[in-house]
Amino acid sequence: MGKSGELVSGGNKTQSSLSERYTEPTLLALEFAREEAQQRGAAEVTVADLLAGLMAEEGSRAERVGKLKTNAFYLRWLAGLPALPAPAHEEGDPNAIALDFEARRALAFAVLEADRDREYWIDSDHVLRGLLRFPNKADFALLKTELTLDSARVASRKDREQYLPEQNPSLKVGRYLARKYFLLLAPTVLSVACYLYILFEELGVVLTPVAH
Repeated sequence: MGKSGELVSGGNKTQSSLSERYTEPTLLALEFAREEAQQRGAAEVTVADLLAGLMAEEGSRAERVGKLKTNAFYLRWLAGLPALPAPAHEEGDPNAIALDFEARRALAFAVLEADRDREYWIDSDHVLRGLLRFPNKADFALLKTELTLDSARVASRKDREQYLPEQNPSLKVGRYLARKYFLLLAPTVLSVACYLYILFEELGVVLTPVAH
């Protein structure tokens, strides 16, 4: 499964380490998702709960991209959720409710979607696109509203052009991105340098002592 599989296998520890990249709307969506699961008396947060969490906050990037408020009733029904959240099942800390495998997999794909956009911040639309990356109840519901992964990516790009991100990378984030892309590009740069060195040697070009 590659990178996504590694992220999923890390469980809560991996998700905790990624939480500093979550935007406020993403954190709110996760909080609402846990509350949704708690109110149903569920043992774990599912992809359907994640979808419900994304549609809870009006004006988020995911809500705009997926038109989640407009299709809220239909999406809840297709995802197997009650039309409205049930009254609280019992008192307790919703954060104590863990995410199930599919929900963690969706968040792992959300990381890949953010990286695909070359974004440090993992916004709510990345979570939405994470749900669309593999077959699941939320994916089924969204597809029924004619939202596909490709159309969501296009809508996300247009939304970012119209609505600037609320959170901008800090110096810490800049260092993270510089380190990340240095690690990605370093092998290629070294390979090209070695190739050019061998080529110059074969052509009899005298290199400076620095190159040796």
